[in-house]
Order: sequence, then C-alpha cells, then structure tokens
Amino acid sequence: MHIKLTNGVPTRYTVGQLRRDNPQVSFPKDIPPGTLAQFGVFPLSATDRPPHNELTHKVVEGTPAQVNGAWLQVWDTVALTQGEVAEKLAQIQEDIVDATQQRLDDFARTKGYDGILSACTYATSPTATFAAEGQYCVAQRDATWAKLYQVLGEVQANLRPMPTGYSDIEAELPALDWGDV
Repeated sequence: MHIKLTNGVPTRYTVGQLRRDNPQVSFPKDIPPGTLAQFGVFPLSATDRPPHNELTHKVVEGTPAQVNGAWLQVWDTVALTQGEVAEKLAQIQEDIVDATQQRLDDFARTKGYDGILSACTYATSPTATFAAEGQYCVAQRDATWAKLYQVLGEVQANLRPMPTGYSDIEAELPALDWGDV
C-alpha cells in the first residue's frame, strides 16, 4: 500500500499507477523508498480497524495521516443511517431464521430424513419407530420456533439486545437429541 501526495493531499496510490503515470522512467522491480519519495509516493502502513458496534456503526477508510514521519492508514467510525440499521437488523434476523431451519433439518437428517418437514410427516405413521421419531420432530420443531420467536419478540419489545448472529441464541433453543426416541 502506498499514498501519493498531490498538493499536500494524500491519496491511495499503487506502484503500478506510478509506473503507468511515468512510462518514460525505468523503475527497478523493487523501488527504493528514496526514489518513491522523489515522485511524491510513500509507503502506507496498514492499521487495524477500530472495534465498533456493527449494529449501529460502520468503519470506513479515512484520509491517511503522517505520524512520526510514517504514513498510517486511518479509519473513521460512522453511524449507520436508520435505513442501514433496519436493513442490517433484517439481514441478521433472516440469517438467524435460516440457521435455525438448517439446525432442524440437519438434526432430522441424522436419522435419514430429508429434513425436519419430512420427519414430521411420519408423526401418524403406523410404524411405531417412525411415528415416535415424527412426533418427537414435531415437538422439537414447534418448541424451537416458539423459543426463537419469543427471543425475537423480546428484541422488538426492547427487552433484550438484538443478537449479532445465530451463535448468540443457539444455546437458548431446545436441545435436539434423539435420546430414547
């Protein structure tokens, strides 16, 4: 990463751009810092993005700053617009719902069913084993969705913070275990 100073203003710049901007100059493969400086080009040191609340803010790259003679990458934390917050929350909720469905489907597949819906259709099977597994899946499916929608209702009622992802609520969902079924 590099920057180029133009009228004292640093902008992102690459060595490839330097070569294209100066076709009459034969640069070595590794251009020494002194040669870069002659063209107003300086190395830009990467810095870590600052921690931030991803539900309310985003981090964008700001204007590089010179600190103790070195150019450093700068990050600005910017508040999300109401629309961006709503979009982010909707995406998180969709991801959580999708992961919950995947969890149920994966569980049913451990017994050879196509998914939770397939397993639930066996609840009235005349075969005792299939009926027991189907009834268990119906109960677990219903309990899982009831708990998830309870959590999401608590979020909407401002009784708890919005989960940042499925892993934040997974432990609250009913355990899925065939046990004695």
